[in-house]
Order: sequence, then structure tokens, then C-alpha cells
Amino acid sequence: MANESLNEIKEKLSAFIETIDSVDPETTDMADIDEWLEILEQLEAKVKSIK
Repeated sequence: MANESLNEIKEKLSAFIETIDSVDPETTDMADIDEWLEILEQLEAKVKSIK
């Protein structure tokens, strides 16, 4: 179970990093940043749940 959760976290983090890497700072708005912060909060909660 924990191994599956860890793999899920790795996949989501990888997708998040790819998204951030492809961002154009000129077109990024607060809604985008809020969405990314929500994703990070979800990842943090998932990590805490498998500790």
C-alpha cells in the first residue's frame, strides 16, 4: 500500500515539475499559482498520510 502511494506521489510530483518547467512567466496569473499551491498541498497531505 505505502509503495503504491509513494509511486503515485512520485508521478504527481513529476507531472507538477513538468508543468512548472513549461510555464511562461509572462502569461501566468494568480489562478495558476493558486492551482499549483493546491496541488502541492494535496501532495503534502498524501506524504503525511503514508508516514
